[in-house]
Amino acid sequence: MERRLHAELSEVLGGRVPTLFDLKNLKYTLQVLNESMRLYPPAWEIGRESIGSDKLDGYDIPANSTVILSSYVTHRHPDFWDNPEGFDPERFSPLGSAGRPQYAYFPFGGGPRTCIGNNFALMEAQLVIADVAQRYRLELVPGHLVEPQPMITLRPRNGIFMTLRSRS
Repeated sequence: MERRLHAELSEVLGGRVPTLFDLKNLKYTLQVLNESMRLYPPAWEIGRESIGSDKLDGYDIPANSTVILSSYVTHRHPDFWDNPEGFDPERFSPLGSAGRPQYAYFPFGGGPRTCIGNNFALMEAQLVIADVAQRYRLELVPGHLVEPQPMITLRPRNGIFMTLRSRS
């Protein structure tokens, strides 16, 4: 996975700073980003209010009820994802995405209330990943436990301690 990412970055960027015009050619970089957000979605749960009564999987949902949708849980559901705890950017290739239900992946919510900043966030993150990953190998500091802390957004409880090693 890491080799494939670095190969794409070398081929597309050749050591230069990525630009907006490179995004369409950084396909595997986007797959890495999407897989990262599958496992650790920034908005790990969202609330919605039901506009009418409904029944969902045998449960009655009265009108005006708050329903909590958890992308963190859905993104790990084995009905939608093989090896749901594993990191596999190929899930987001055209072949890997074929046939997946639309809302099996919703790191920015969905429908008319999708996060207004999702496209900017994806663009910015893809450019940052490309720029950093072509210059450095990032390695988790041995023994550092990365533990999710679910607050309004999902964040690492004790931070993430990394060692950066130059790729040159």
